[in-house]
Amino acid sequence: MRFDKIQGALDALGTAVAVNVLLVLTAFPLIAVVMFTDAFALWPLVIVTAVLAAPGITAAFTVFARPGDRVFRTFWRGYAATWRRATAIAAVAAAVAVVLIVDVRFFADTAFAQAAMVVLVVTGLLVGGTALLAFAVVAEEPGISVRDAVRRGAWFGVRRWYLTALSIVGLVIYAAAFVTLPLLALSVLASPALYLAWTNSRFTLHPAAHLAGVRA
Repeated sequence: MRFDKIQGALDALGTAVAVNVLLVLTAFPLIAVVMFTDAFALWPLVIVTAVLAAPGITAAFTVFARPGDRVFRTFWRGYAATWRRATAIAAVAAAVAVVLIVDVRFFADTAFAQAAMVVLVVTGLLVGGTALLAFAVVAEEPGISVRDAVRRGAWFGVRRWYLTALSIVGLVIYAAAFVTLPLLALSVLASPALYLAWTNSRFTLHPAAHLAGVRA
């Protein structure tokens, strides 16, 4: 029994390390822009590379959903099956993000700045949470349409907002760790942060009958 626990822990550690490596490979353009350029000055390039990195998220979710399978093969199969829809979802979210950034700059020096910022921040959180849940849907159902995935993500994201908020907080903490300690974030923290987001997303989407493998 003790050996089984040790073996299970080693398997989980191996999966986490492998997923971290694969995420670095698929998100390398984004990582390079953030680490080696002025990301604030080049924020349009950050957004473009972030969109290109999105299929790595759905591929990682695919691995998490199939713990007994080979990690590298499962990851690349998930990537191949979901990259079009994941990229489309990320592109829509990025387009909204650009609008929000423009609005932030527009309202920053107006008398309505505080009220506008609250609305824009809430809108950004809703968009981010919807995109994250849509990624989880696509990872479970690669053949689903982008519209249906986004619709389901928006509905259940609002319905169980506290779980979505927890996922976003976890990812924000990871982003802060990446800015301050990029090597640690890339080598250790990427997989756990996404696993937390995936777990919360699966539970959030539990009422959706098409998500196989989730039990009450």
